Amino acid sequence: MISSRAELHRLMEKTINTNLRSMEERGEFADYAVKTNIIESNCSVKDIPKSFGDYSFELKPTQDKFLYIMIIKKGTDKIILYLDTYFNRFWKLYNIEKSLTVNNFISQFTNNLLKVDSLWMPHQMLNDLEKDYINVGFSIKFKQEILEDEELSENDISQLTMRLWSKGSKPTKGLINLLEKNNYPTTKTSTRLLNKKDDEIKFLDEVFYDGKVTVSKGTDIEEHIHFVDDIIDNYSEKMTLIEDNRMYLESSVGGFKNNGYPFEIKFSKSQSIEKVSDKLINSTSPFRLYTNIQHSLDPGVMISDEHGSIF
Repeated sequence: MISSRAELHRLMEKTINTNLRSMEERGEFADYAVKTNIIESNCSVKDIPKSFGDYSFELKPTQDKFLYIMIIKKGTDKIILYLDTYFNRFWKLYNIEKSLTVNNFISQFTNNLLKVDSLWMPHQMLNDLEKDYINVGFSIKFKQEILEDEELSENDISQLTMRLWSKGSKPTKGLINLLEKNNYPTTKTSTRLLNKKDDEIKFLDEVFYDGKVTVSKGTDIEEHIHFVDDIIDNYSEKMTLIEDNRMYLESSVGGFKNNGYPFEIKFSKSQSIEKVSDKLINSTSPFRLYTNIQHSLDPGVMISDEHGSIF
């Protein structure tokens, strides 16, 4: 078991190299891929309960005051994660475990604890990440949930699931352009990015909208870590901008003072405000919105009373 950050980095780099050799020789990974999950936290490590849902866990410190070993148990099953709390609000969970197992844990971890959550990066943020790297793939998972089947026209799409991996960026750009040209959904759930310098692959990472970053191959784990830190910086900047400008009431001498600005949501086509708001309020993924509808006005104006945070 690792005892320092340097040992963790060596373990991850060794796993990446072993998987690369195994893929070249046998056509499959020898071990599970190295993954980093970014978690939004509004509490300290000490505030996390030692059990929740179906899980219990133990935290063990390392020589680095920000790095912990998380031993997760569910019945007789056990997995090991490495928790990096260097950033107060955004933690990093490193692991070399089966994706489905970790995904199930993260789901309960973020859904059961009010002060811990996954990220939610809209496809615009994923597109921004592609500007500095070679985009060699993406995933799209679209489902029409506002309109009923009988309301869809022959040209509307009710569901679209797509996953593309390519060697270069040309197929990726070509397919996205084709979808956009036909006004088909292009909302990405992940993007696959290649960082190549002097013909050397520094990393090939897949970034998912919920903050999971999977390393497919690479030669420098530090480059992957810096990349994840850049995602955190970018996301944190967006969150700060939203929070600094959101509307709220403040008590003042004359009564209440209204602060902040309303957020504008633009749709590509006309939508029923009642159906959209109902879907938002009753949705549990990728985030939950707590609110009560107070007034519904014509044409298409709805006033809500919020009792909780979107994230």
